[in-house]
Amino acid sequence: MTLPASATPTEGGTFVFTGGGGADVGPFTATVTVPTPVLNWTNQSAAATIVSSQGLQLTWTGGAPGSYVHISISSSSGSAVGTVSCYAPQSALQFTVPPFLLSALPAGKGAAGVQNLAPYAPFSAQGLDSGNGVAYYSVSVSTKIQ
Repeated sequence: MTLPASATPTEGGTFVFTGGGGADVGPFTATVTVPTPVLNWTNQSAAATIVSSQGLQLTWTGGAPGSYVHISISSSSGSAVGTVSCYAPQSALQFTVPPFLLSALPAGKGAAGVQNLAPYAPFSAQGLDSGNGVAYYSVSVSTKIQ
């Protein structure tokens, strides 16, 4: 389930989801927590135009302690499409996507984003072998790859 941006306060929060169950899985309650403070991508403007040969440094504050930040950059030009994904420890507060990865992307319009996943929150229900809830906070911007 995706919540609207207005549903997640900037200081994070705890959310409880319930399901009535069905023919194969019984009712359940899952509680997920968005970390306080949420991840804040502090240099979003750096991704407005990405020059592949220069790499891209991203910086952030906040996020779930002990977690990872997922960085994704994609672009397309005609029928060529490419995506680069990197993971960095949240505690690093920065990461540089190296030029050799960015050079694999076609020059053109695209998107860049950062995402922070909170720790998985296990839940159970009759008929379910394993259940996990997860909260993540994601920010993306339009970009141009050169």
